[in-house]
Amino acid sequence: MGLCKCPKKKVTNLFCFEHRVNVCEHCLVANHPKCIVQSYLQWLQDSDYNPNCTLCNRALTDEECGQCVRLICYDVYHWACLNAYAKTLPANTAPAGYTCPSCNTGIFPAENQVSPVVNALREILSQVNWARIGLGLPLVCVDLIHNISVKI
Repeated sequence: MGLCKCPKKKVTNLFCFEHRVNVCEHCLVANHPKCIVQSYLQWLQDSDYNPNCTLCNRALTDEECGQCVRLICYDVYHWACLNAYAKTLPANTAPAGYTCPSCNTGIFPAENQVSPVVNALREILSQVNWARIGLGLPLVCVDLIHNISVKI
């Protein structure tokens, strides 16, 4: 456990492997969106880390790969890679079947779960239909939206 360096000075057990500082969830979302973050104990056990997306093996900081997404387990992926991974699952996959490719933790946060990481994750996941089901949101008809915008 340690204190985050931000003005909030929150006690946290999260540790940024890249910058080697304690981080709270607010800083994690605002200042460390592409960093490998795990517990400080994990850092002590294994300070080696791989700053690449485990789905495509390209650097998380690679701008060509676009935006990154942090799951509730704190694993980070390129959004395009995670979206492609999820689309390979069968269309009838239950929400519990969508899991982190690295640790098999569920991708979808519980309805009552609230944190900066969860809020950022929900915002990104709500953009695609496969994830809207798991979030309990209605599906968006892409063809209907496209036709309406074309006719106008």
